[in-house]
Amino acid sequence: MDVNLWIVTGWRGSGKTTFCQEMLQTARTAGWDVAGLISPAVFKDGMKESIWAEEIRSGEKRCLAAAHSQTGTDLPFGDWFFNRNTLEWGNQVLKASIPCDLLVIDELGPLEFNLSLGWVSALDVITTAKFRLALVVIRPELLERAQQTLQPNHTIQMDRVDKVDERVLQYSPGLIRLKDAS
Repeated sequence: MDVNLWIVTGWRGSGKTTFCQEMLQTARTAGWDVAGLISPAVFKDGMKESIWAEEIRSGEKRCLAAAHSQTGTDLPFGDWFFNRNTLEWGNQVLKASIPCDLLVIDELGPLEFNLSLGWVSALDVITTAKFRLALVVIRPELLERAQQTLQPNHTIQMDRVDKVDERVLQYSPGLIRLKDAS
């Protein structure tokens, strides 16, 4: 199986989601069909208070996790309470994302790799290879496991938010070459 898969990794606040958003815009401009999920954080008074899940094709957004429980069925994990309905919705979004040109999955973390919860359908979706390129966000502490499981072509290390533009300039030509090769 020949899969074009790029892992995007970096510590919290390093610009992983911003990088994915910029690459999505580059792909859209090139006429690509973009799909998947992006998970921007929401800050209040400098503190992260929630994480949203956004379906890339439709722009529909749902609260993925919050610092405080929002429903009686939230899944507590670490400092966050994950909305089980959003997790289920996200799995359906991922299944419906393929085929596409650019698949973005922001992010696969300890829920998926350690507990087999969260966006578990992502691994099946990636295995289908029904995309030209996939960008998958992985936390550094799970990078080795993700590399063994997913066998990416590239690993993009995000160091600081102020270098996001440099990374987009570095990797967007590869995205365009993939478009031109088809």
